[in-house]
Amino acid sequence: MEQQPKYFEEVLSNMVHDVASGGAIRHLVDMGYSVNQIMEHLDYPTPRSMVEETVFCYMTESGMLIEALPIPEEQFQKVNLRAESRKNLSRAIRERTKKNGEENAYLLCSCGKWCRILKDMGKYGVSGLDLQTEPDIFQNLTSRERDYLLGIPWKGEVMYHRITDRMLEITIELALSGEPIRFYFLQDKEVLCIAGENFDVF
Repeated sequence: MEQQPKYFEEVLSNMVHDVASGGAIRHLVDMGYSVNQIMEHLDYPTPRSMVEETVFCYMTESGMLIEALPIPEEQFQKVNLRAESRKNLSRAIRERTKKNGEENAYLLCSCGKWCRILKDMGKYGVSGLDLQTEPDIFQNLTSRERDYLLGIPWKGEVMYHRITDRMLEITIELALSGEPIRFYFLQDKEVLCIAGENFDVF
């Protein structure tokens, strides 16, 4: 019986959080805000851990972030493209996203592993990353772009993120810096494989 008051206290706390901050957090996630930016815009003081949890729950429940594609990998037709021009790369992805619909356009994101390592090392906080010790894949990103990736409490080393404007901006930078990237378009069953200048195409 001693557990009951604590249980009701947690339920009440969650209800207060959802009423005071939940709607605002979900709206700001839709706008592509990072956890740091969301916390700056909240009127009600909310612990970072609770903001991250709300962000992750909303992203997974809305399908913005998924652990597996609904279509087996072998059913996708592979198209190779070199990351030679930001303009051409952006156009190729935006055209396919528009054709398939944003709800059917995802990118393979393997940042979870690096984000968790950096957090465990204590290299990430409100002020951002220590640029001297971060992985190469983060070097060419702005602090705002790094904040977005690091604010997501990734549950796996590899997840699929819907191709939103924010993630497109981030992954184009990663592709241009030589990181191989894959974009999946569910309606056309097409995977666009991007390789940098110094990488062999898949």
